[in-house]
Amino acid sequence: MAFTATTRGIASEINVTPLIDVLLVLLIIFMVIAPVSSQGIGAALPQPGAHTASEPVSAPLVVQLSYGESGVPAYALNRQEMNLDEMGNRLAMAMNLRQDRTVFLQADGRFDLQEVVGAVNTIRRAGASEIALLTRKDCNQMNC
Repeated sequence: MAFTATTRGIASEINVTPLIDVLLVLLIIFMVIAPVSSQGIGAALPQPGAHTASEPVSAPLVVQLSYGESGVPAYALNRQEMNLDEMGNRLAMAMNLRQDRTVFLQADGRFDLQEVVGAVNTIRRAGASEIALLTRKDCNQMNC
């Protein structure tokens, strides 16, 4: 500390020279350490396979559950009406030819939960990995 004489008495001032010396030493240490610690983890990016570029994009599988004019439940796979067992067989054949095993399901609001669960079970047995539920707005966008 430096002391200076003033008219009122002794005044003290902080000597900042040792503080600046310490900061410069820390700055040099961090500048030396920084390039050493900047090594990252190597990551290999996935390369596209030869078969993915030539694979055609397939249309989505849409299962529709609705009531016909006679009040009987009607099942349709991509707008082709069929019974529940036939729909399961056709879905199983379609799943064998696809990599994307997503099936879209649209059910009429008049269907009971048990009937919808029966259709979901048939879709699962056919080999679908994911079942997406469609609303009317979604179905209008997909033209189903």
